[in-house]
Amino acid sequence: MANWLEVLREKNELAVMLGKKIPHMLTHEPLTLDQATELYTFLENHAQSMEEILEKMELDDLPESYYQVAEDLDNIFNNLAAAAAEKLAEMRSSE
Repeated sequence: MANWLEVLREKNELAVMLGKKIPHMLTHEPLTLDQATELYTFLENHAQSMEEILEKMELDDLPESYYQVAEDLDNIFNNLAAAAAEKLAEMRSSE
């Protein structure tokens, strides 16, 4: 069985850091299309990773609070990826 508490702690630290930085990065004027694409890909990969973690966690009998934290983190990564996708679409339409 994985150490889910440690996995969630690490993902939470990343989510907190990205939650502070991503909004600034997306509004930073010199952001290039390539950078926005890389940022979106990075965030989408983390969103998919959280979904995989949730699936694996379901195989173990864990406290409900673990699942709630994982779902909250999944939402954070999905929201950040959606914001990056929106910025990317905006940039592509203004080309």
